Amino acid sequence: MTDYDVIVVGGGPSGSTTARRASQHGLSVLLLDKAEFPRLKPCAGGITEPAEQALDFSLEEVFQRRMYGPMLFAPSGLRVDCTRPKRTGGMVMREDFDNLLLRKAEEAGAEIREGEKVTGVVESTNSVQVKTSAGKQYSAAYLVGADGINSIVAKRLGFYDGWRGETAAVAIEVEAEVDEETVTRICGVPYDEEGAAFHIYFGPVPYGYVWCFPKRSVLSMGAGCRQDKAQNMRANFNAWFEEFKKKHNIQPKILSDTSARLPFYEAAKTTVKGRALVVGDAAGFVNPFDGEGIQMAVKSGVIAAQALQEAVESNDPSNLMNYEKRWKSQFNDTLKVGKRIASLLFKSEKNMETICRLGAEDEVINELMYKLIASEGSYGKHFRDLIKRILLKHPRAGLSLYL
Repeated sequence: MTDYDVIVVGGGPSGSTTARRASQHGLSVLLLDKAEFPRLKPCAGGITEPAEQALDFSLEEVFQRRMYGPMLFAPSGLRVDCTRPKRTGGMVMREDFDNLLLRKAEEAGAEIREGEKVTGVVESTNSVQVKTSAGKQYSAAYLVGADGINSIVAKRLGFYDGWRGETAAVAIEVEAEVDEETVTRICGVPYDEEGAAFHIYFGPVPYGYVWCFPKRSVLSMGAGCRQDKAQNMRANFNAWFEEFKKKHNIQPKILSDTSARLPFYEAAKTTVKGRALVVGDAAGFVNPFDGEGIQMAVKSGVIAAQALQEAVESNDPSNLMNYEKRWKSQFNDTLKVGKRIASLLFKSEKNMETICRLGAEDEVINELMYKLIASEGSYGKHFRDLIKRILLKHPRAGLSLYL
């Protein structure tokens, strides 16, 4: 006998979604997280429309602003307007968003234990045991690692032994408070006086970018790049930030200044082992192109819950493999294509400049860039169409990307 059908370690979007959906499927679920919610989480806070649609409840109460696409800036300063007069998702403060998802999991019947860090994981033939910092031990038929890039579940059960070199990225994130009017002045769009565009700046950091995501009265700003290319990232970001403040004549109040590490390329060969599976960041589900991971976190939680239900009802752990088959069919293409885009775009400042210039000059390329960043439609098809357009209509520029 076990205490629960499923134990979920980690209360972020992937863990909360797994717990909520598994509870809705009639499973007994315990979710453990080391933090007390709401808690600070370094993140730009953009929720794409597909991520919003993957949830079975409204996010209106946590949306700070609706977003209408990206405004891109080349290393030279060239501005590329990729916004559209249609909503592509919304902006959230992650502490509010994550807390909402956790409370929704609790409403669905999951038992939530906050401030209880998992310190040990042991798998046996018929169950999984979890030890916590509270000196307690819990058992379940199945275990879900939703505890991020430093997942104790993944490490203890041998999914991988760490994220090295090009497999991870590092990020700095600053919450800069100004006022609603200033946010609108800097990031506003003509389509909606309360909506906005998010800004992406190429060039300030190598193998990555700087961002500015508008909230109601806060600008979420930061920099991210591959960890093996991150020399002087803080100094580079600070220099960019000083120029940004001068350009827009602002002296913001800094509410938080944090850093984090996130997956960049997959480090695990499998996302299922025995009676355990990993979701979200713990599984490496972050797009290497733009760093977006919430959409795949939510979707992986939905898929995981279905596989867990099948495993519990059949009393057969092999049904967990349905999880890996399904997530691959849904978004493995995004991970693979995102890696190809990253390797091409971030290869050099020249490439960043070239791609931005093409997006400014060619309406078809601009539309495809918008669709890729907004995660609209088939990711693989949009990328293939983009490369085809560049090589056919701009062959000299296209060939230069590979030289």
